[in-house]
Amino acid sequence: MNEQYLFVERIKRSHPFAMSNQMEDSYEMYYLLSGGRRYFVRDQTYTVEPGTLVLIPPGVIHRTIDAPGVPGHERILVQFSNSYIDHGMHVMPLHLEAFNMPSPLLPFTGEEKLQIERLLHQLCEEFSANRSGREPMLQALMSQLLLSVGRAMRQNSSRNVLPDSASSPSEERIQPVIDHILAHCAEPLGLEETAAMFYFSPAHLSRLFRRSTGFTYSEFVQLVRIRNAQELLRTTDRKVLEIAESSGFGNLSHFQHMFRKHVGMTPLKYRKEVRI
Repeated sequence: MNEQYLFVERIKRSHPFAMSNQMEDSYEMYYLLSGGRRYFVRDQTYTVEPGTLVLIPPGVIHRTIDAPGVPGHERILVQFSNSYIDHGMHVMPLHLEAFNMPSPLLPFTGEEKLQIERLLHQLCEEFSANRSGREPMLQALMSQLLLSVGRAMRQNSSRNVLPDSASSPSEERIQPVIDHILAHCAEPLGLEETAAMFYFSPAHLSRLFRRSTGFTYSEFVQLVRIRNAQELLRTTDRKVLEIAESSGFGNLSHFQHMFRKHVGMTPLKYRKEVRI
């Protein structure tokens, strides 16, 4: 949790791809160089076009999915922990301000686009190389990248992209289901019961949910419940058993197993680390 880490990756894919990570305790910057993607973030699906930066704060449920008719894409992914930028970098509000935008998408054009891509390419090259002074150079590039993104966000706040108004019919039909899960994660959320509530067959709801969000229905419910438990562990002194019940888990052992699977540690260790 408090480990200092940075991960940078540039990948070009010529085939359909489903993102595997779902909810990280790290900051994430996803920049699309070419192609097209759909990006589900928190509770909305967005269309991502080349030149757009997607900014994901820690603990937010997210997944990229294929854009219809656009199987290939090229992107740069940057992930970093809070402690990474705290170590060796004089952090100012502007460094992370863009992660709190109403929408996670920030498109770039013209000279700003060239500058952001130049910094991202330099970051990729430095991360992959084994040169002297690698770590301070990465810190310097990260600071410059984050400040440039923050400055662009402040100067061009009108470009912040709201949820895609051209949502597909399936995404529009699924949105009330997503809202219901987010609002009632402590309650029973069986597929059959939820499908009946929103006038779907269970099989149809499963297909639409996966197509619209990239998650299976049960995956998403589980992640929402884990996220709720993390929030309660951070902000309350309630017992772990109470938190498990308040987050919709039927028993303590199942909660502890699923929490460790998704967060990488026990609930008690998580509480201890986030409060250091």
